[in-house]
Amino acid sequence: MEEIIIDNFRFDNMEAQNYYSFSKAFKGDKKAKAKELCLSNRYMGSTKVDGAWNMIIKDNNGNYHLRSRKESVNGGFTDKAEWIPQICKELNNVPNGTVLIGEIYLPNNEGSRKITSILNCLKDKSLERQKENPLHFYIFDIIAYNGKSLIETPFEDRINKYLCGFSKKIVNPTYIEIAHYYEGEELWNLYFELIAAGREGMVITRKDCHYLCGKRTAWMTLKLKKELQDTIDAFIDGNYKPSTKIYNGKEIETWSYFLNEKTGEKYNTNMYNEYISGVPIVPITKAYYYGWASAISFSVMKNKIPTHIAWISNIPDVMKEGIVKNPEKWIGKVYELNAMQIEKINGQYSLRHGRIERVRDDKRPEDCLYSQIENN
Repeated sequence: MEEIIIDNFRFDNMEAQNYYSFSKAFKGDKKAKAKELCLSNRYMGSTKVDGAWNMIIKDNNGNYHLRSRKESVNGGFTDKAEWIPQICKELNNVPNGTVLIGEIYLPNNEGSRKITSILNCLKDKSLERQKENPLHFYIFDIIAYNGKSLIETPFEDRINKYLCGFSKKIVNPTYIEIAHYYEGEELWNLYFELIAAGREGMVITRKDCHYLCGKRTAWMTLKLKKELQDTIDAFIDGNYKPSTKIYNGKEIETWSYFLNEKTGEKYNTNMYNEYISGVPIVPITKAYYYGWASAISFSVMKNKIPTHIAWISNIPDVMKEGIVKNPEKWIGKVYELNAMQIEKINGQYSLRHGRIERVRDDKRPEDCLYSQIENN
């Protein structure tokens, strides 16, 4: 990659900022520390996308450059801007002398290895692989804008004054996403929501943090992934919630499950055209069509009595079907559940954002003691 200087800073080989994580040597309560930082209002945070870190530079002459975090095995940084023409095109209105930090990723198929396999092959091969699923760019920081370096600008100003202003220049983006930042209670709640949804987590940064080239300064930034989860061994007690009836998803035009509200007849075929033409049918969920459960109840033993602690809805179809049609095969099965928080409401403990981690064939229901919750 050629030498790129903006406002006396060289960006083509600038060391990337590293983000701090809880170390193995940390002796305190990780969850309490994370909560303290999030609620302090000294930090801003956003979703962490599981892609490949990259810097996109629009130099002073209006040329685009894409470089990775690390140098190639042969030394230096390879310019891969021609590998992502769809992204560069959407940055057309961005002023010259702008440097963006983000993750190159694939929507609904995140993972850094997938990205590097596309970016590291020859250009023509890379573009061929992107025909069905083009790469996207998730922007979470900006370190130069319109010929001005923002390396020594506090993070809060980089986001609120520059990244937010820059976002208005992106018209109807398809391949670009700009991070949305949260603070305080909203930031702490975001963490629970992301992990419950199966996302990688989030990154928080102190508002007064400058861009720390090549550094990993403790508590200036913090990556929050799954390390704060509490795990509980619990068993399926046989109770379940019926499935939601009406489908409200985004795939309505290609949806294949409908119900005639007058006759009660269910259809397993696409009837979108009939639906929008006024025929008395409604789209229904797949689970409702098959009569499956929407959530399963889990319990632990309190004084040898099964005590409900969680409804788990993010479960495989085989479980949704099995608990209804063959409950005897499922009742009493033990699973390790994880949760972002163990709450005590009206004297009763429950799991917030609980989900299944793994099956525990080595345990019986009587091994799942209530004390697991009390001790957390």
